[in-house]
Amino acid sequence: MANTEGDIAVVGIGCNFPGGEGLDSFWKVLVEGKNCAVEISNERFDSALWYDPDDRKAGKTQTAKAALIDRLCEFDHKFFGITEAEADLMDPQQKLLLECTYRALENAGIPMEKASATRTGVYIGFMNRDYELTSARKDPATASHYSGTGTSPCIAANRISYTFNFTGPSLAIDSACSSSLVALQFACQAVGQGDCEMAVCGGVNCILEPRVFVALSKAKMISPEGTSKPFSSRADGYGRGEGCGIVLLKPLRKALKDNDHIWGIISKTAVNQDGRSVTPITKPSMAQQEDLLHRTYSGEVHPSHVQYIEAHGTGTPVGDPTEAGAISRVIAKARPPGSEALCIGSVKGNIGHTESAAGVAGLIKVLLMMHHETIVPSLFYSEDGASIDAKALNLRIPTTVEKWEKTGPIGRAAGIGSLTVFDPLEEEMVVYLRATDVGCDSATEVKSQKLVVLG
Repeated sequence: MANTEGDIAVVGIGCNFPGGEGLDSFWKVLVEGKNCAVEISNERFDSALWYDPDDRKAGKTQTAKAALIDRLCEFDHKFFGITEAEADLMDPQQKLLLECTYRALENAGIPMEKASATRTGVYIGFMNRDYELTSARKDPATASHYSGTGTSPCIAANRISYTFNFTGPSLAIDSACSSSLVALQFACQAVGQGDCEMAVCGGVNCILEPRVFVALSKAKMISPEGTSKPFSSRADGYGRGEGCGIVLLKPLRKALKDNDHIWGIISKTAVNQDGRSVTPITKPSMAQQEDLLHRTYSGEVHPSHVQYIEAHGTGTPVGDPTEAGAISRVIAKARPPGSEALCIGSVKGNIGHTESAAGVAGLIKVLLMMHHETIVPSLFYSEDGASIDAKALNLRIPTTVEKWEKTGPIGRAAGIGSLTVFDPLEEEMVVYLRATDVGCDSATEVKSQKLVVLG
């Protein structure tokens, strides 16, 4: 009999990432090993005006590529009870969040009418404000009372609560690139403490404005090719991506009682910050990452339980080796002698670094891999062209599609990590699959693995 106290179940997923809307499209991108970086079209901004391969040129970006979603401007405002006048002044990120929340409810088999007026919380990672910047340059005569709500970061979460009539806490959280996993931590705490009976949690990112590209180019953080190459010697910065991911969370006991489909179970969360342990502020600290991992993989969660780590893996020359070193010292080298090397990968080779949606993109990738019992390739890595010595670190990076065998005492288990670019805030997460062998004889008896989230 397993102890379910404090465990949080993922009962629904909705997403829209580069390569197509929905879980099936995202899985196709992953299993086929697609790189979704494309030339930035004039629908976003005139990249030819802002691009120059010489990063010394003032006001120029050295890349004209990013991983973008399709049909960003399409939105059925009537479906969500929003007037055309208000929809015209809404940040596309708000629209994506509404659509993905609906998909998550649909995936969970929860009708909007049933979810209405429930004490459901909303926790959204939200970082970039491209739409607000572009709107600020328009004729002031075009502004209306909808301009404020259309661009305010807090409304990104509040719009969901209002549209679906959720009455739990509603927060937008900005910790830069770890925003969606930090949001997950807050959501899990709220559900676990009874502040809400269900939580909508995720992150969103849209690329509409060139000035962020210019800043990242000057900081030498962005790839001239517009593509993240995790753990590769070709890594030259990260490629930007956009998208939205939402997960629905319930207490495990309630999910079992409600006979929900359970994608995974979260047992623990934690988060830390580097402080002044490294200089400059944008440089990650291996010591602090190790400290976080030690707190994550302790007690009930042991390094030997984990078969896969979805790393932050942005494809930066400093960040990737730092992260791989911390994972190796705490998890890979703590595994029993003779065990297989720890498998690690990163979704950013497929869809770019989706910034405030990056953590939830990694979470959804792992849940899909568990569902399909398949490990997908991590793009751009090869042993003879790597930025890390994987063998010495007791790590293995998949380059082909593999069967994910169920091994160990708790079945398939994986960790997901996320950290910021501008302000190194790390979040580490472990997910234990609720597969077909998970059953419930009563509300208190669970033949199941667990899912642990640490941030």
